[in-house]
Amino acid sequence: MTSVNSFDASLPDAAAGWPGQAALVPMAMVAPAAPAAVEDPVPSEVSGVIELYATQLAKVAFPEIDASSLRRQADELRAEARSVARAREALDAALASFAARRVALGETAARAVAYARIYSQAHPDRAALATAIAALSETKPVAVAAAAGTATGKRRGRPPRRGAELFDAAGESQADEPAEPVADPTAR
Repeated sequence: MTSVNSFDASLPDAAAGWPGQAALVPMAMVAPAAPAAVEDPVPSEVSGVIELYATQLAKVAFPEIDASSLRRQADELRAEARSVARAREALDAALASFAARRVALGETAARAVAYARIYSQAHPDRAALATAIAALSETKPVAVAAAAGTATGKRRGRPPRRGAELFDAAGESQADEPAEPVADPTAR
């Protein structure tokens, strides 16, 4: 299968489909490259040594060192890297599952407290239960708080009023004039 790369300047415009425009081929349609397309865990310096022993020193063998022993160790390293990648994928999946279960548990616990609150309201004679539920209601489970987005720390709503600054500025301008008595609105 041949793919047309938009960055290949050697192809004529006719191969791209439209004059003056290069074709973009989705990666899913391009045949996958060799497994080495993924970053090779063997350092380039070591690959150079392996290449040296495979070509110029092919007929030379030192104790426990020759082209085949170097290739074997490089292949073992690649296999170990694939094993690490699989373990990372499994860890990521397990962490996602753990986080989802934690959130679900927090939501279930919040629902359980709500049911208990309703039960407690229906049975006002159980004061100890009401106290215990009130103590639980004061602290939200961590998973529920994180899922609700309250852990962001951002304050919402109108900014706070300024205190005495507004009255100080007004008081200074009227400081020269005597203050008039204000009638008490509750007295009649």
